[in-house]
Amino acid sequence: MIVPKVDPCIFLHYDWRDWEPLLGGQFVDELLKRFRHVAGSLPELVEFFKESPSVVYLGLRGLRVGGRYKREWLAFAEGGYVSPEYRARWPYVENDFEIGARLHVSPCYLLTALTSYDRAYVWRNRASALFKWVEEVPRRRPWEVFREAFPSWIRELARERGYAWVAWTRWRDRRNRHLAEWLYWLDTGRLPHIDIMLGRYNPPNCTKNRAGGVLYNSA
Repeated sequence: MIVPKVDPCIFLHYDWRDWEPLLGGQFVDELLKRFRHVAGSLPELVEFFKESPSVVYLGLRGLRVGGRYKREWLAFAEGGYVSPEYRARWPYVENDFEIGARLHVSPCYLLTALTSYDRAYVWRNRASALFKWVEEVPRRRPWEVFREAFPSWIRELARERGYAWVAWTRWRDRRNRHLAEWLYWLDTGRLPHIDIMLGRYNPPNCTKNRAGGVLYNSA
């Protein structure tokens, strides 16, 4: 039985050097075996998943998984489903700034196979801002598409003030934790909750003042 130390979001985390420590050598070997028709090495496999993340689950049917993330892995492997909830636990930053972009779906949801109307509706209902920038959610190379599509002012704001600061801005009566995950992912090609898991606290756990000085930088 495979016991990964991370949830299926790892397939959107493009630093292949993090995969074996988090998935384990047995899981990596199983992935290379199952996807040998498209990749001969781990870096090649990560590149393939980067191009077509929504088809990854098709190669995982019958996977025997245990441990903390068992439910998430089974939902993904057997039904192509990943929860739209945010995952990074951003440190609190007192903040009343508003960003008028409704985006309350994690980038991890890009792994979900849109096999039903309900799944597609989540995008339209909870992430309506995306459809001001793209006609539809791309199923191929979404990282590259969204890097081009996201408004530059939002990405620049995150770089200036910090991702944690963005997470505690508001959209109406909700906080922008999902948006902060998207901005971090688009800037780095990595997911913030995985970087935090690996002990990379700066920059995902910091925020800055207007002069660029770090206001918060601890685990």
